Amino acid sequence: LHRAGHTEAGCDLARLAGLEPAAVIVEIMNDDGTMARQPDLEKFAEQHNIKIGTIADLIHYRMVNEQTISRVSENLLPTEYGDFKLISYQEDASNDVHVALVKGDIKQTVPVVRVHAVNPMRDLLHAKYKGRLGWNLQRSLAELAQHEAGVLVLLGQDYLSSDMVEHITQFFEQRPRATDGSGMYRTIGTGSQILRDLGITQMRLLSSPMRFNALSGFDLEIVEYIESVS
Repeated sequence: LHRAGHTEAGCDLARLAGLEPAAVIVEIMNDDGTMARQPDLEKFAEQHNIKIGTIADLIHYRMVNEQTISRVSENLLPTEYGDFKLISYQEDASNDVHVALVKGDIKQTVPVVRVHAVNPMRDLLHAKYKGRLGWNLQRSLAELAQHEAGVLVLLGQDYLSSDMVEHITQFFEQRPRATDGSGMYRTIGTGSQILRDLGITQMRLLSSPMRFNALSGFDLEIVEYIESVS
């Protein structure tokens, strides 16, 4: 539920079966050498009489029975973009703290949503990346202020000196930051738990269009992508 990936799913499945939380992960290939996707795997499972489940199925089961975050506090926060309800959350295992800024009645409409991991160059120093404007923290808050209801989930993260050096180097070399993909899984896992705690089921997401395969496990639906154009 914290990091919605295949590695965690394999270990969780074994743990839920009462076994050692360890698993072997393999990639199944199609006859033409391409990696098998879910429709291919469903056919493969039927052909070989193998039980099959998805990460979304596992997340949905665990969401019914457990979660890894707890709501800590709720206050009114005045900002230059208007007043927001600030709700803080803490992760049970890591003690990381995250916040949700809520505007308006998010249960009576489909709210605008941004789940945001802070990039110190982009969000604190307002650095401009070539060719990809994207939603930084300030633009996200300004956009939410234009709508009747919205939520900004700000994921907390401790920045080590080495992380900051990597951010600086990556910016001036204008290259993608080295990553194992855990940031995206974390955004989906932790961010989705917070959105569900807030009672959100549908959203208009401040993001470029992309696939979030595990999102349905949290009973969340993206009805519109809103890209940054200014």
